[in-house]
Amino acid sequence: MLYNNEDTIAAIATPPGDGGIGIVRVSGPEASFVVDKIFQADKKKPLKSHQMYHGWLKDPAQNRLLDKANLCFMKAPRSYTGEDILEIFCHGGRAVLERVLEAVLSCKVRLAEKGEFSKRAFLNGKLDLTQAEAVLDLVKAETKKSAGFALMQLEGKLSQKVNKIRNELIGLISEIEVAIDFEEEVKGINVLKVKDKIDNEIKIIDEMLKTSEAGKIFRNGLATVIIGKPNVGKSSLMNALLDEERVIVTSMPGTTRDAIEEVVNINGMPLKIIDTAGIREPKDEAERVGVERAKKEAGAAEFFLVVIDSSNKVDDLDRQVLREVEGKKAVVVLNKKDLGNYNGEDGYASVANGHPAFPISAKYKDGIRELKDCIYTYVEGQASSGKEGQALVNMRHKECLMKAREALYKASMSCSEGLSPDFIAIDLKDAVVALGEVTGEIVSDEIINTVFEQFCVGK
Repeated sequence: MLYNNEDTIAAIATPPGDGGIGIVRVSGPEASFVVDKIFQADKKKPLKSHQMYHGWLKDPAQNRLLDKANLCFMKAPRSYTGEDILEIFCHGGRAVLERVLEAVLSCKVRLAEKGEFSKRAFLNGKLDLTQAEAVLDLVKAETKKSAGFALMQLEGKLSQKVNKIRNELIGLISEIEVAIDFEEEVKGINVLKVKDKIDNEIKIIDEMLKTSEAGKIFRNGLATVIIGKPNVGKSSLMNALLDEERVIVTSMPGTTRDAIEEVVNINGMPLKIIDTAGIREPKDEAERVGVERAKKEAGAAEFFLVVIDSSNKVDDLDRQVLREVEGKKAVVVLNKKDLGNYNGEDGYASVANGHPAFPISAKYKDGIRELKDCIYTYVEGQASSGKEGQALVNMRHKECLMKAREALYKASMSCSEGLSPDFIAIDLKDAVVALGEVTGEIVSDEIINTVFEQFCVGK
């Protein structure tokens, strides 16, 4: 997607569906022209920036009224994109919004590409690349905690940390290059001191990298599968975690034939939970497909809730299910505790092969709150989020930080091996470039396009 700052773009900025209010957003040099062509204010007065106006929207081609609306014009550079922006607040029906957008597009305006408003904000210096990504994270956030982490990144917490490391390294490079260029006037560099500084920056990067797993979970949700043999209460557990009757529950084994996916909020941590068919020898073709799909989902899962009927003896099918999660992140759910534990909690815990085992009654929602706490504590312990209040890195940040760390490690080794300061400076410059890729200060068009193509049209 090429950027042309002579273009004026427009799009519907609110999601599809009926709503009280819908927004059409316009950005570019023709934004004020659009106002003149399609808007008739209740009171005739000069258009001022950052003020709300009320009046009629009209179709300039057919000179017919479209809707009563509010309109706000924001003059560059005091706007989201850094360009002239017009936001039209009309009624939220799809037909109304489409008619308004058509009227706007007839005024020397083209339809915006995916993420083009945010891309312009980035290219005009209103956001860096991490902040632009935070906008997308904020839009997609499934829980308050996910939104909170995105907001920290939008505030610039991650950028500030990266820029601080980068500036420290630039200062270090300058010291080394002065020592090289003015060898006779300057005593030279203190290699031990330089190594200490480099090693300290490596530690800071390592702390940031620790947040990558938590970042993945809070951005995308943890892919979680509920597995177990038939009739142990998997669907009842799904309903209890959701606190709604989402899945059909009967006393007949094999009710669930297909994988059912929902996002469950576990103390602010989003889990993408999939309820699967019970694992056993299938009785018919539909159940066979369901069992195969259950095994496929299990193969792609990152976390498991293994359900066992604690009112009955553990059998070969239970053990088969437990073998599926050997060496993987899992919590064993001992369901139907209202019917009594056949072997007692200690007996079932020994069967769990080292995984946390937790007794509940999904039918009566007894122990669900405690189970959620257990899941959160266990998952958080497996995916450290680093220090409190720290922004979480995503996979793109992680790759850039890993490149920076590798370059810094080489520089540190060069110090240890007594190599020429030129080699140290070269590795430090590589680290500076990698860190610049995190914030977008040094980044290719391909990466920029890849980031913004993930956005929706209108953002």
